[in-house]
Amino acid sequence: ARISVDLGGGSLHKRGYRMESVEAPMQETLAATILQLADWNGERPLYDPFCGSGTILCEAFMRAGNVPSSYLRKKFGFLRLPDFDATHWNQIKTKANNETKDLPDGLIRGSDLSADAAKAVRANRAELPEIGTIKVRRSDFQSLEGFNSTTIVTNPPYGIRLGNAGEVAELLKEFGDFLKQKCTGSTAYIYYGDKTLVKKLGLKPEWRHELRAGGLDGVLCKYELY
Repeated sequence: ARISVDLGGGSLHKRGYRMESVEAPMQETLAATILQLADWNGERPLYDPFCGSGTILCEAFMRAGNVPSSYLRKKFGFLRLPDFDATHWNQIKTKANNETKDLPDGLIRGSDLSADAAKAVRANRAELPEIGTIKVRRSDFQSLEGFNSTTIVTNPPYGIRLGNAGEVAELLKEFGDFLKQKCTGSTAYIYYGDKTLVKKLGLKPEWRHELRAGGLDGVLCKYELY
């Protein structure tokens, strides 16, 4: 026999900040894993040109600001254990919450072609501590001026979201040209929900990590932009 105890009391990947969303949002823990693999801790600016409802941006905000991943969670399974010490737990929780740090203005930014996406990012950011800002605007990547010495982390639309393989391929080719021409001195980390799309960008990755999440066999690729 196997006896299990649920210490979480629900799916821990649900941070609690997602008040609004768009189609096919990224799972919070996937975004956190991508940022960890990118080794980004707030040393230089981060930008997401396909930000959607802002999962990558919000996870970056929490990571750089040292915000506990379950900052908004009110209940855990372990609260019902017979030897649970409420006083000790409150001390641990208070200490962790007090160790957040202020973020410089403009550190975390993003954009998306959808007006609903920008609205969703602002609503989700409002649930997090007042330690900094996430700047977001409505724009397609072709209209951006480009980036230097920036960490670009993004999840471009793929087949399941756009529904047209030719459209996806053309979008990625144009995005690859944008990175080559306007983002020298930066590093890009791109997550593809479909591994077959990696070659469509037209850039050779420094490395790749396969990441399975939400039923997708995706892959994260790193690109140094010279």
